[in-house]
Amino acid sequence: MNITQERIREICKSFVSGLDAEQIAAVEGLDAAFVELLLADHAKECCEIREYLDRMGWTLAEEPTPVLLVRSSPALAHGIDVSKHQGTINWDAVAADPSVQFAILRAGYGRYESQVDAQWARNYAECKRLGIPVGAYWYSYATTPADAATEGRLFDKVLAGKQFEYPVYFDQEDGSIPAAQRTACALAFFDAMGADWYKGYYSYTSWMPSVDLAAIRQHCDTVWLADYRANPDQTIQRDMHQYTSSGTVAGIGGRVDCNRAYVDIPTLVRAAGKNGFEKEDNTMYSDTLKIGPVSGGDRKTMAALAESLNLPHFDAGDYIIVGPASEGDRKQVAAKAQALGLGVEGYLSPEEPEEPETPENPDVPDMEFDEVMFMLAKLDGKLDRVLEKLELVQQALEDPAAQQVLEKLTAAGAALAL
Repeated sequence: MNITQERIREICKSFVSGLDAEQIAAVEGLDAAFVELLLADHAKECCEIREYLDRMGWTLAEEPTPVLLVRSSPALAHGIDVSKHQGTINWDAVAADPSVQFAILRAGYGRYESQVDAQWARNYAECKRLGIPVGAYWYSYATTPADAATEGRLFDKVLAGKQFEYPVYFDQEDGSIPAAQRTACALAFFDAMGADWYKGYYSYTSWMPSVDLAAIRQHCDTVWLADYRANPDQTIQRDMHQYTSSGTVAGIGGRVDCNRAYVDIPTLVRAAGKNGFEKEDNTMYSDTLKIGPVSGGDRKTMAALAESLNLPHFDAGDYIIVGPASEGDRKQVAAKAQALGLGVEGYLSPEEPEEPETPENPDVPDMEFDEVMFMLAKLDGKLDRVLEKLELVQQALEDPAAQQVLEKLTAAGAALAL
């Protein structure tokens, strides 16, 4: 079986994080015996990951399993998405399941208020009660931009007054939507929702060629992709991947959709001040750099540099966040990013002093007292030498010979004036 090095490394991370071969096989859609052989062949890599975690001070035993948040790679969390089709969920049991770190809830579908999901209010209230980070999605079957805008306004109304740690998604996958209208419908939906939400676009891999994904990305913040294959598409940039519709989770009878988030989405939502959160001060990225937008190649280059310096880093959509880091490491990372033509945005740590206020007279340099006194002493010495020269000139002018020269010059000037 062909399997990429990147995927092998993710499997090694999962093993180091506490999952056994059988659990990894279930998550990855692989045979358990194959996973055991793969782990045996890559035991050295597992040890290297373990050593890195120890060096960075991470204690996996203190975290719920499976722990898949490795500081040296993009943040990764597991979650589910549910609707009324899962029936009445036992959310206490879900919250106790260590494989669930977030939930995306269906708010409804279509353009009528009667189509709000029957379990929406209960699912949202239960997640909030139990502290499960939550997002939402709206299933669309709009075939025209006007209908899509109606759906977007209804979604906005249903979300009002609530708070979401994860994005609120436009789910566009209904085959009745003409391909020629899909992009326009997506843009109309997002525009109708307004600017208060951290918006995402959801669909499956084979759908994506029928839309202008670049245009859609200009109107939303993130992409959620469904691809259930053992070797899913790697060319479509996504922050969250729905990898199966046949998952099993405590508290839910029957099958459930399961997802991996490859970005620390809650941090990005709070930083953006959307989904019911007030915008946070950028000092949340204490001693870090935000680099980008980055392409796939530049992303790998910057990630490799961060790893060589033992710096934590993670993807944030089209950007990569590097740090916390020392001033020297920040300079090195920033220099490399600038050499690649990438934008670099740095944030001051709370301990660093604020920028001094602009002096009232910007032409006068801001100097310490000792510097001022030193300059005054130098000026005083120059003044003494000037006075000495003036005194010598005055003495020279008082000389009789000098007086005769001045009289002749005066007479010559008078003659020239005639």
